[in-house]
Amino acid sequence: MHDKRDNCIIMLADAPEPGKINYELKTALGEERSLHVSRDLLSRAYCLAKTFKAATILISYEKTPAHQDLTWLDAEDPGFLDARGSAPGEQLTTAFSLAFNAGAKKALFLSHLSPVVKEEWLSQAFEAADEKTISLGRNQDGSFYLLAFTRNNLKIINGISPGNPNNAEELLDQAKKAGLAVFTAPETFAVKTEETMRKWLESKKKESPAFAAPAAVEEAGARPAKSHKAPERQ
Repeated sequence: MHDKRDNCIIMLADAPEPGKINYELKTALGEERSLHVSRDLLSRAYCLAKTFKAATILISYEKTPAHQDLTWLDAEDPGFLDARGSAPGEQLTTAFSLAFNAGAKKALFLSHLSPVVKEEWLSQAFEAADEKTISLGRNQDGSFYLLAFTRNNLKIINGISPGNPNNAEELLDQAKKAGLAVFTAPETFAVKTEETMRKWLESKKKESPAFAAPAAVEEAGARPAKSHKAPERQ
């Protein structure tokens, strides 16, 4: 049996406040509604990560005067990596680096904007990631909701920001240049518009996954838990 400390799930969490919400989500739903939706999405993603027993959790979070800790997300107030003043790309790189420095052999970024991700997708992504393969989960809008790799492939995210459009394509190009294969998790959607919001609500009514495409390993460039305490606040 693998030690759960070998795997780490990374989340970038934003306080439920104006100015902290995904711009596309705020533009589509309005500020007040987007605050509630964003909080719900974060809670669902955190619940999935916490339920996943084969990994620890690392949350990167910028505290605010109104939300100094994460008790709004978890009453146990999990520790977090303080991301004060970090741009999203820098925040992601710092989180991955800390996960590896803490002893993880594989780390996986999970976006809260994609709410229908399944636990088995995480298992498959961790299993597939190795020295020569990264795992990537793409959204229909060209962004990615999942990215997993080993320490020696940290360079794959150089210049990559989770919020940039078509960043999944950027990652495929980076992987191709590095001579890496890509394991593709099932494609899904990110909640950023009224349409995807409706799709999410409809998916809640279904027993089966909304997007259950079989995963596969492809050459780069091809197209086709109870959580532990994260690092203490700095």
